Amino acid sequence: MFLYIVLGAMLFTLVEQDWDYLIGSYFCFITLSTIGFGDYVPGSSLRADSQGRMVLCALYLLVGLALLAMCFDLMQEEVRRKFRTLAIKIGLFEHQ
Repeated sequence: MFLYIVLGAMLFTLVEQDWDYLIGSYFCFITLSTIGFGDYVPGSSLRADSQGRMVLCALYLLVGLALLAMCFDLMQEEVRRKFRTLAIKIGLFEHQ
């Protein structure tokens, strides 16, 4: 996830005129964590070729949210497995 945010920050630094790397990384983190304050919006400095840039932004965010959901699912499965192993060891569940 960290690498995805770093790459997204570089992408938005190149795409947006007024954004530096710090603003790009802030936007990526806030948006992918679904907080979304709305203080920075991509495409606010409209250009003639901004339509393709908005599609690129939407694809980045769509893939990022899917990646984040996958990470949460993997962590949830790992926690379930560890608690199930612990419950078997202390005798709450029988080993299947």
